[in-house]
Amino acid sequence: MNLSRHPAALVTLILSIAVWIPHPAGAHGTGHEVITALTAQLAERPNDTALLVERGEQYLSHADLPSARADLEKALRIDPKLDAARIRLAVVTRDEGKPDEALRMVSGVLERQSTNHLARSIRADLYASAGRPAEAVADYNTLLVTQVTPRPDLFLSRARAEMAISSNRWAAAVRGLDQGIVRLGPVPSLHLLALDLEEQGRDYKAALRRVDTIIEMAPRTDRWLMRRGDILTAAGRMDDARKAYRAALAALDDLPESQRRTIASTELRKDIEARLAGKSSGVEPSRP
Repeated sequence: MNLSRHPAALVTLILSIAVWIPHPAGAHGTGHEVITALTAQLAERPNDTALLVERGEQYLSHADLPSARADLEKALRIDPKLDAARIRLAVVTRDEGKPDEALRMVSGVLERQSTNHLARSIRADLYASAGRPAEAVADYNTLLVTQVTPRPDLFLSRARAEMAISSNRWAAAVRGLDQGIVRLGPVPSLHLLALDLEEQGRDYKAALRRVDTIIEMAPRTDRWLMRRGDILTAAGRMDDARKAYRAALAALDDLPESQRRTIASTELRKDIEARLAGKSSGVEPSRP
C-alpha cells in the first residue's frame, strides 16, 4: 500500500511486520524500572527461570540483544525444556540477522507444541520475510482458525503473503480480508488493503462498494470521495467521476475553517480541481 496516499492507514499498518510478545505480569512500570526491579529479584533468586525470561523479554523490547540472549540462554541451561525462553531467543536470533537459525528454533517448538500461537506467528513472519510465502500462508491460516479473536495484522500479513505467491491471487487475498472484517468488524486497515487489491485487479464494482463503505465510516469524506472519483475514472465513467470530485470539493467546503486552511486540505483541493479540469486522469491503484 502507498501510505503517502492513505496517511490514516499508518497507525493500523505499522504492526504488520513486528512480532507481538505478551508481557508477563511480574513487574510494572517503565521498561528500565522493570529491568531494575527484576535485577533486584534475580539477585535473591538467580536461578528463577520466570524472572530470567521476563527480564530477557524486557531487554529484547529495548533492543539490547546481548543482554536478552544472556538471560534467555541461562534460563534454558537451567531448564532445557523451557520453550517460553526458546521462543523469545528465536526472536533475538532473528533480530541478530540469523533467520534460518531462528526458523529452526521455532519449528522445533512447534513440533512439540503445535498449538503454540506465538511460535507459529513468529514462524509465519519468518517464512514471509524469507521468500517462502506459501508456507507463511499455511501458518497464518492455522493461526486464524485456532484463535478466537485474532489480531487484524494477521489478516493483513496473510493477504500480503498471498500476493507474494502471485499477483493473480488478489481475489483470494481480498476474500481473506473480508473474512477478517466479518470476524472483527469494519477494521479500517482491512478495508484499505482490500480496496487497493480490488483496484489492482480492476474489479471496479467491488472497489466502489468498498470505498462507499469507507466513506460511511470516515470522519472526513473529502479524500475518499476523491478516491471514488479516481475509481470511476479508471472504470471509464467520467460523468460519475466528475460528480464524485465535485462532492469531494463540497465536503471540503463543509469543514470548519481551521481544517479547510491546513496545508493538507489546500493540496487536496488542488488535486481535486486538477482532476475536474481534466489535468489528471486519476492515479494508478497503489500496490499493497
